[in-house]
Amino acid sequence: MARKINSRNRKPYIIIFWEGESEQVYMKYMRKKFHMSANLTVHRVKGVFHTAQKAFNKKGIYFDVKSEVDEIWLVFDTEDELKGKWNEYYSIIKKLRKLNSQIKVRLLMTRGCIEYYFLLHYEKCAPAIHIPADKDKVIELLKKQCPKYKKGDKESTDKIAELYKNAIDNCHWRMEKLREELSSIEQCDDRDYQLFVSDLTFSTVFEGIEYLEYLENTKV
Repeated sequence: MARKINSRNRKPYIIIFWEGESEQVYMKYMRKKFHMSANLTVHRVKGVFHTAQKAFNKKGIYFDVKSEVDEIWLVFDTEDELKGKWNEYYSIIKKLRKLNSQIKVRLLMTRGCIEYYFLLHYEKCAPAIHIPADKDKVIELLKKQCPKYKKGDKESTDKIAELYKNAIDNCHWRMEKLREELSSIEQCDDRDYQLFVSDLTFSTVFEGIEYLEYLENTKV
């Protein structure tokens, strides 16, 4: 059972659903880093859209606190084989939005593999990512910057996460490069759809981290 939020010490309540162990470890770092500004819950079970839907149903762990949730983050990779899943996933997004009147659902997506987003903590780049060999190349590029990196490894992932400000800057650089490809680079359903079904190399994970930074900079 999820714990009720103390209204006397109200911080934005954010629940994070994740696709892989590297995403989980990264978000746990952010939970620790920004714990004074936001109440982040990293869901204990792997899974994204259907896992989130299950967690908020009548028998789900968050059913009793659904009215208190401010944001739901879905952290995952876009893949060629998932392009036909948009309507299915979007129907879940709309259901999650009906949990309460203020809730925001963020799609924190990365093309192909989370390691591309991690690589943006070190450099501006945008390699094509379609097949397993492309993902392997991205991981090798990341290991040149962080030699001890392994999927799900806390020590190396935390070391990467410390450079989140670089990632925010480099993600903005990449989104600006995509301005001519997209109707908008600002977060909205249409933009998220375009990114989800595209072959573009991108990551929107920075938008969640940038929000946490905003909360930290504006807290009383």
